Amino acid sequence: MSLVSNFFMALGLSADAFAVSVARGACSWRADVRVALRTGLVFGSVEAGMVLLGWLLGSSFAGLITDIDHWIALLLLGAVGSHMIYEGIGDASDDDICNRPSQRGVKMLLTALGTSIDGAAIGVTLAFIDVPIWHAVAIVGAVSCCISTLGVLIGPQVGVLIGRRAEVLGGLVLITIGMSIFYSHMHAAGAL
Repeated sequence: MSLVSNFFMALGLSADAFAVSVARGACSWRADVRVALRTGLVFGSVEAGMVLLGWLLGSSFAGLITDIDHWIALLLLGAVGSHMIYEGIGDASDDDICNRPSQRGVKMLLTALGTSIDGAAIGVTLAFIDVPIWHAVAIVGAVSCCISTLGVLIGPQVGVLIGRRAEVLGGLVLITIGMSIFYSHMHAAGAL
């Protein structure tokens, strides 16, 4: 997986954290840099940790299923991406988004874990395609941290609407990456 693919994968994974961060910022009347940085660090760390956890679980049995790994990547990325699109176009009102548990301490950590479940699925996928995991984890953590920080900072200005669109875009990116992995593996198998 190239650096560009890693970056776009990280953007896709960060979309739901961005949506929550924008929503959190939209519930405030002004941007708070300390809150934004703290939110970014929590979301970035948890997202990176979940990718690593998924990779550790996936690498323990990746050798057993190398013949179907491209199918697993397609299904996992497709499912995660589809769920993100579904959530992004869902019918939650602005009040529901402002009342989500993302304010402090344990509640913010639980929210970060909830938005990072897809990172574990991606980590499993990365184990199947033999990606340098530390590069991927670093990129995912850094991008998620930056995107979440930015989301809180711009939330008061742009409101919740952008966050929901970002989640749809992130889902589309993950589905596209899954299709790309599937195509490249199928094309390589056909060339043999």
